[in-house]
Amino acid sequence: VLVLNRFLALDPAMRGWMRDAKSYLPPVQIGQVMRGSSIGQVLVSRCPTLQAGDWVNCGIELGWCEKGIARGSALRKIKPSAALPPSAYLGVLGGTGLTAYFGLLRIGQPQPMQTVVVSAAAGATGSIVCQIAKHALGCRVVGIAGGKAKCAWLKDTLGIDDAIDYQADNERTRFRARLRKACPSGVDVFFDNVGGWILEAVLKLINKRSRVVLCGAISGYNATVPPPGPSSYINLIATSSRMEGFILLDYASEYDEAYAQLTKWVEQGKLRFVEERIAGLGHAAAAMLKLFGAEGGNKGRLVVDIHADSKLPLGVAPQESRL
Repeated sequence: VLVLNRFLALDPAMRGWMRDAKSYLPPVQIGQVMRGSSIGQVLVSRCPTLQAGDWVNCGIELGWCEKGIARGSALRKIKPSAALPPSAYLGVLGGTGLTAYFGLLRIGQPQPMQTVVVSAAAGATGSIVCQIAKHALGCRVVGIAGGKAKCAWLKDTLGIDDAIDYQADNERTRFRARLRKACPSGVDVFFDNVGGWILEAVLKLINKRSRVVLCGAISGYNATVPPPGPSSYINLIATSSRMEGFILLDYASEYDEAYAQLTKWVEQGKLRFVEERIAGLGHAAAAMLKLFGAEGGNKGRLVVDIHADSKLPLGVAPQESRL
């Protein structure tokens, strides 16, 4: 299937894919097309279930390119609407939403009224975790983010109970005091996207049989030497708690169930569709730095509108002869 790539998601995982080290996917080699999740429109199809003009979730088949050839079996047909534009299928109804869903529900297993703490709470995955925990599951939710604006957005727009600005409270003792105040009954579930000293601080407040979900460790992705491990991991023993990592592919057989539930929550108003768009594929590399705090970072999903510079309207896939 020949696909016109329309939207590209930028993820912290891309930093790991560029590292020459063993992981769940082989590293991207120098000279290869950069790996990335995208949404596109079919131009030419030899797949009986897809035809020209169809919108498709390409997964990581195409990556950072304007168009490419993909296996029909690897594409998932989607049906964008006025309420859910195509790029939403990279976020709340895409890999980000699935990551939040499985990490929180399968590993975190929060119960109503329990306290859920989320690091990188204003990011693509964290912001969805916060909303599911608060509005779908009825938990007390505390987000950790960088900057007053992000913390205000988490409380005022997403409606979580409290938010801690780690940049303002980056002195370790002060941060721990702020965390204790926000979590007077301790922490039942910690959804961690950051690692480092924030993970260390939260581990000291976990309750009996708490669950720590390891989704990412962005604080160490650019480290030149391995960061030290958390010394407070021993609290996992004392509290009979569990800390578990995961990757999205672990739950591939359950994607349809998750898509259905996420769609229902969006329709019910329990999940907001939040994204920040970057205009043009040529700006993707520089925009990636926002994931690591440049320019104040990002709120929600960071998406590249690949053909923004060409003014290509949504719903229109040009004929192959015009490309």
